[in-house]
Amino acid sequence: MDVTLAKTFLAIIDCGNFREASERLHVTQSTVSARIKSLEGQLGKSLFIRNKSGATLTQAGMNFQEYALSFIQLWERALSKVSSESSYQDYICIGARPGLWEPVVMEWLPWAKSEFPQLAFKAEFGVATDLIRKLEEGIVDIALLLSAPSIPGIIVEQLYQEKFLLVTKPDSIFEIKNFTKFMEKNYIDVDWGKEFRESKKHYFPASFIPQLSVSVGIYGVKYILEHGGYGYFPYSMISEYIKSGKLVIIEDAPEIAQPVYLAHCQDDHSTFKEPLLAGFREIAAKL
Repeated sequence: MDVTLAKTFLAIIDCGNFREASERLHVTQSTVSARIKSLEGQLGKSLFIRNKSGATLTQAGMNFQEYALSFIQLWERALSKVSSESSYQDYICIGARPGLWEPVVMEWLPWAKSEFPQLAFKAEFGVATDLIRKLEEGIVDIALLLSAPSIPGIIVEQLYQEKFLLVTKPDSIFEIKNFTKFMEKNYIDVDWGKEFRESKKHYFPASFIPQLSVSVGIYGVKYILEHGGYGYFPYSMISEYIKSGKLVIIEDAPEIAQPVYLAHCQDDHSTFKEPLLAGFREIAAKL
C-alpha cells in the first residue's frame, strides 16, 4: 500500500470532508477521491460514507484507522533509518512518558551520544498505551513506562522506584486543615498509570471526579504554579521547584511509591540494544 493513500485517508478523517482534505494536501478533490477509491479497492471495503455534511467512516474505515496511523509511523521510522545509513550504523528510538524526562532520559541521551557516536537517536514522548503499541510494532526500540505491559514478545523489567509527592504553592499550604478534604475541588489529576491509580486508591478510597485533569504532568505543575491547586508529581520532576521554594510538600499526605519500567522487544537482536539497556540500568542505580 502506498503511504500517500494512508495519509490521504487520515487527512479526510481530520478535515471531515474530501474538499478540505484536498486543500490541505494541495491536490485536487478528484485526486483525493481517486486515492480513496484505490485504497478501498486494495482493502475490498468502503471506508467512507459521503453525504452533504461531509464524510463519515464506515465500520471498515474505523477498523482501518489505527492501522493507517501505525503504517505511516512505521514507514517514517524506516525512512529515517535508511536515510541515516550513510552517516550512522543504526537509528534508535526511545519512548518515554513525559514525566520521565528527568532524571533518566535527560542523563541517558548525552551518555548514549557520547558512547555510541555511530548511532542516531530519537526521543519520543507519549501516553503508555501509545508507547506500548509503538513498541509492539517496532516503531520504538526501548520504552520507559509507569505501568508494566503483559504482552508476549515484550520484555519488561523494573528499573527503579520513583516517589510521588503531594505538593502545592507555599501560599496555599495554610489553607489546608485536612488534606483529604480539598481533593475533589482543588486536586489536579494526572494519569500516571494503572499502578499509581491503584496505590492512590489505597490512601484515598473515596472515589471522586477531579475538576481538572491533564495528560502531561509538567503542565499540571505549571498550572499549580500560576493558579494554585494540589497534585501528585514525581520528585524527579519537581525537585528543583521544591529546592527553590516555588512548591512545598504537604507533609502529612502519603508518599506514593511508583515503579518505573524498562521495556523492549524480545525479537530485537541489535548488537547495540544490550549496552544501551545497561546504560539505563546504571543511571537508575544511582537514583
